[in-house]
Amino acid sequence: MNKESKICQSCGRTIEYRKKWEKDWDQVKYCSQSCKSKKNSFDFKADILKRLNDQKVKSSICPSDILPPEQKQNKEMMEYVRRSARLLAHDGQIEITQGNKVVDPEDFRGPIRLRLKRS
Repeated sequence: MNKESKICQSCGRTIEYRKKWEKDWDQVKYCSQSCKSKKNSFDFKADILKRLNDQKVKSSICPSDILPPEQKQNKEMMEYVRRSARLLAHDGQIEITQGNKVVDPEDFRGPIRLRLKRS
């Protein structure tokens, strides 16, 4: 049985179908127990969209721009911003870029930038 993959509602990563979920596949929302327990404790989706829409010049932002100055170096908080960015990218609202090239929300490492989706 070939089921369509899903996006984790916490981290934005792909959840591949597994036989053990056969009876519950419609209810599966999270890729791991960790994501299920955290459920993206800090949701930055609205903050990202507001920041991108409020810019006078439509350009990209660094994910750390979303955090207050005292949290910009906090790796855990940065991961929550990246999770929110992945979810927005999967929804088609923003693009994640590296070196001005759009990257797959599933497959990036290192510094990224966020921008509104271009038509």
